[in-house]
Order: sequence, then C-alpha cells, then structure tokens
Amino acid sequence: MGMSTDNISLDFLATQSRLQIEELRQVRKDMADMMRLLNATYDLTRRVERRETELRDDVELMIKMEIGGSLANMQSRLDESLSRIEASVHDVTQRVETLEGRT
Repeated sequence: MGMSTDNISLDFLATQSRLQIEELRQVRKDMADMMRLLNATYDLTRRVERRETELRDDVELMIKMEIGGSLANMQSRLDESLSRIEASVHDVTQRVETLEGRT
C-alpha cells in the first residue's frame, strides 16, 4: 500500500487559508456582537432590578399612607362617637342627679 501523492497547488492552499481567515474574522465579529448583547442585557437587567426596588418602595409608601389615612379617619370617627357617648352619659348622669336631688 502506498500513499497517494496528489499534487496540491499553492493557489489552492492560499485560497483555503483566505477562506479560513475570513471565517475566523466572521466568528470574531459574531463573538464581539454577542458580548455587546450580553453587556446590554446585563445593563437592562440591572435597570429593571433598580426600577423594581424603586417601585417596591413607592408601593410600600403608598400603602402606608393609605393605611395611615384610613386609621386617622377611623380615629376621628371613634373620637366623635366617644364624645357623643360621653355627652349622653353626662346628660344621663345630670338627670339622675336631678332626680335624686328632688327626692
């Protein structure tokens, strides 16, 4: 068995080298594009996380303000009701004292 001794021309080798170099350039360009996209995705993710934190803080503040307002309103209504009850009790007490004073 003998080895085949095909003649390969230098032009063929040069053409193959140029094709490989061009393919390598394209791969490098694709890698650079992927890195840019990866960095952009990372930046967007950071912005989304930052915005999510801001929104969470805003929602928390809104809920606290709403609850605080509701509690203040409830406190005012309770104070008014308590004042009316106290006034009624005071009136009843005065009537009882008046009736006790007559007897």
